[in-house]
Amino acid sequence: MSDLRDRFGLDKSVASRVARAIRSKDAGSAVRELPGAEMLERLVARAKELGAGPEAVAAARAAIAELDFAIRGFPGDRPALLTAVAGRPASGQGATVSPARQRAARRGAYDAFLFAQGIACETTSCITILGPGSKPGMLHQAMVIATTGLRRLRRGNPYAVLSLQGNPGSNAAYDRTTLSGAPLLDDPTIALIPEFCSPAASQLLLERRGKYLSLVLEPTVPALDQPMDLAYGLVNLDFESSRATDENRWTQTSYTLSRPCKLHVREVLLHRGTFHGCMPEVVFTIESVPMARSEMTGPDRSGRGAVDQAAGFVAMGRGYDTRGKADEDFVVPMGRRAFELMGRDPSEYDRFRMVIEYPLPFVRGEVWVRLPE
Repeated sequence: MSDLRDRFGLDKSVASRVARAIRSKDAGSAVRELPGAEMLERLVARAKELGAGPEAVAAARAAIAELDFAIRGFPGDRPALLTAVAGRPASGQGATVSPARQRAARRGAYDAFLFAQGIACETTSCITILGPGSKPGMLHQAMVIATTGLRRLRRGNPYAVLSLQGNPGSNAAYDRTTLSGAPLLDDPTIALIPEFCSPAASQLLLERRGKYLSLVLEPTVPALDQPMDLAYGLVNLDFESSRATDENRWTQTSYTLSRPCKLHVREVLLHRGTFHGCMPEVVFTIESVPMARSEMTGPDRSGRGAVDQAAGFVAMGRGYDTRGKADEDFVVPMGRRAFELMGRDPSEYDRFRMVIEYPLPFVRGEVWVRLPE
């Protein structure tokens, strides 16, 4: 590598890649390490200056041209080829991709959406609280969803920050309320938690599209000088049976991330007296058809449409006794406030946390919890 740096004039990173490619024991590893055709051409030209023979130079240039032609013919070009090589099975083992490469890929997706939409977001979060319902044997499901550090970098299309399904009208006993118990009818603003909403949220306008009501950033609203924070909460009343039956043995709640962000925190709190030490499971999919079936037999183990977000739930102990990393604990005040509004005691719940750096947007995350027998 020192010869490549000193004699060929390559910088340290390129020299290191070329050296690793030369020492590679298989073609896949070499292709993964080799720089692009332009850099390889410069390497051959420098070798010619240093005295490489014309036949060797001609053969090297022909090989570079042949390799570049083959790479260009691969569906998806070089990035797709490198992804395929990185995830190929090795020595009879299953396909693996390093966490660093996964994170880099997700970061690339974030940058692409940022460029295309002009919307930047620091964090998103979803807190789900499963506890006893108002009817015997039923569960309430409370949810607190928040976005922090949302910025519009340029004028653009209307952008929905919050969308809720309105009151269907035919349901006399509407089964959804705010955290404090107010009916959640056709005004999503009453679901907002004001102390966690920034002044910039006042720029949002109410829009009705079919059965959905949204708070929208209009095209006429310029780039935000100050970042917007937004949080809202709701309760799905008597959401699910609290005990397993012959048909339903699991309860499931899903959340689809609708915008790219740098950090996503998903917390689930399970009532200790109901779930008896259960641990939530998560499945990420890009299936276009949501999970919806009468028999809740548990998460889909087939892997169909699965997306690897390199994340899972970590037990955080009872209520909010245990603290985590400072940049992840922004959800704690919102969780505490939700329990205050509902009149519940968080110490009666086990808390689980999942954190994803640069999560892939529009991926549905299904959280499954086994119901006690």
